[in-house]
This record gives sequence, C-alpha cells and structure tokens, in this order.
Amino acid sequence: MTDKEKSRMERLEQMQKQKEMMKGMYKFQGLYFVILIFDLAVIYYLPLRDAIGGAFQTAFGPLIGFNFQYPVLTIALSGIITGVVTGIPRYYFTDWVRLGKVQKRSQAYSKALNQAYKESDRDKVNKLRKMQQEHMMDQQRIQMSSQTPLIFLSFFTILIFVWLYYFLSNLKFAFISLPWASNLDLNASFAVFPNWIIVSFISNLTVGYFVTMVIKYVDFSLKAMRFSQEQTGS
Repeated sequence: MTDKEKSRMERLEQMQKQKEMMKGMYKFQGLYFVILIFDLAVIYYLPLRDAIGGAFQTAFGPLIGFNFQYPVLTIALSGIITGVVTGIPRYYFTDWVRLGKVQKRSQAYSKALNQAYKESDRDKVNKLRKMQQEHMMDQQRIQMSSQTPLIFLSFFTILIFVWLYYFLSNLKFAFISLPWASNLDLNASFAVFPNWIIVSFISNLTVGYFVTMVIKYVDFSLKAMRFSQEQTGS
C-alpha cells in the first residue's frame, strides 16, 4: 500500500469516527432539549406546577417541611437530598480511570504542541493536531456517557424545586433575617433566580461533589489496598 493510499484510508477512518461522534452528540443534545422543555413546562405552567408541588407536599412536607416554621432549614435540606441523590450516581457513571488518562494525555498533547510550535516543526504540529482531534472525540464520548444518565436524574431535582415553589408560596411569612440583610424575602429575585434557589443550589452543589469525592476516595483506597495485597501475595 502506497503512502497516498494509507493517507486516504486514515482520512476515511477519521471521517467515519467524526460521523459517529456527531450522531452521538445529536442524540445527546436531542435528549437534553426534550428534558429542558419538560423542565420549563413544569416550572412555568402554574396548574401543572401546583399539582406536582401539592402531591410532593404530602411526602416532603412531614419529612423536612417542619410545619413551615424553618424555611431556610427546609431549603438547605432539600439541597442536601438532591446533592446526595445525584452525587452517588455521578461517581458510578463516571469512568474515573479513563478520565484521568484522558486528562493526562491532554496535558501531554498541549506540551508537545507548544514545543513543536517553538521549534517551527510543521510536520510534527500537523501530526499532533490530528492526534489531538481523535483524543478530543474520545474525551467527548466519555463526557456524554457519564452525563447522559445524570440528565434523567435532573427530573428528581426539578421535582424538588417544584415542591419548594409550592412550599414557599404557602409560607405566611417568607422573610428571614441575616447579618447583611434584616428582611430578606426568600421569594424575591436576585439577578434572575429567587433567593431560595441560590440557597438550595449551593447546598446541592457542595454536598453533591463532597459525596462524590468521599466515595471516590474510599473506593480508590480499597482498590489500591486490594491491588497491594495481590502484588504481595504473588
């Protein structure tokens, strides 16, 4: 096989990989769009939002509602619950070993490209850029495979938010006192979002990533211990 034929075969393989990657991205974006439309409908269509919020009030009200007496605690606990529910699957749906290898490879490609640019080695730059494109497709595949299951979990998060909308709309007094604000309205908007969403989001984000990191640390420690025992035994 001549060099031209090899180059042509490589281009065809690259094009085929790109087509497969684009198909996967279109499916992922389509799924994300459908769920986004559902989320917007649930949040902004008031009859549906009130119906779902009222239904969830029967479950979450006695659990973390505290008879409408501690709204900030209720909001924080709802964020913690969603953080735990999303944090555990985030770990198990992510291939951390493969992700770590991809990140190391990205750093290696960036370093090699910078060196090739400094040396004005065009052939090396072109070769590295082709390799980097394949690497980026692999990175995107990993991200989509880990994020797709988590999109479905966003249903749970949205339902919690819908319940909080219902919960806070039934508060007799939605004002709290903070060191920097004596009368803060939980339902008032800060920029685009209501104040209570910011509290819930911070709780969710903090707890979610904390849970993921703890599970990751424990799991990797156990794997390292088992590997060490196997190496010692062998």
